[in-house]
Amino acid sequence: MAQVREGDEVRIDTLHPTQLTLGMSEVKRRAKAMEALSKSALKALVAGKPIPHVIGPGGQIYMVDHHHLCRALLRIDENKAVLGAQVADWSGLDLHGFWLRMERENLCWPIDMDGNRRPCMKIPSHVKDLTNNPWRTLARGVRGRAYSNEDTPFQEFMWGNYYRSYMTTRLLEVEPDFAEELAIKVSRLDEAQDLPGYLGPA
Repeated sequence: MAQVREGDEVRIDTLHPTQLTLGMSEVKRRAKAMEALSKSALKALVAGKPIPHVIGPGGQIYMVDHHHLCRALLRIDENKAVLGAQVADWSGLDLHGFWLRMERENLCWPIDMDGNRRPCMKIPSHVKDLTNNPWRTLARGVRGRAYSNEDTPFQEFMWGNYYRSYMTTRLLEVEPDFAEELAIKVSRLDEAQDLPGYLGPA
């Protein structure tokens, strides 16, 4: 793969995900909002959300944020994103050693929607193949009310995994408003104090 630099425009097809799932509701919401933008406004939005990344074996680019942005862009038939900061260059490692390093540095999230850890090798090679995680959607919906937004990788996934232990997927589907109310309440429990953005007791 050709050498790339921060600020370069790249095809989303060339970016390897570092997580198993995403929130499809958020993807659809973002895609709808982007469809309403002019071409220049859309280009400015994409440029304002550059993709932080790690260079892996074979020069493969591994995106460590903005998976939802890229999936939403594909949904409106746009296949270009802008590269952000290079977090690390571990192109000299083999694939096994690379994923071990990624896990050690908390730069990947190999957890499925049921909270099960999967081998990093199971992470799809394309963002279009990531599956839906309603718990991540819930966490994004209450961010700012239940916990503060921190510059912590996979913060919403951590909170979503926490909420999953307090309610069922059925509740989430049938009573989304109540699920948000419950999420906000349990976010203030002592059990959540180690999660990024914890606001303390209510």
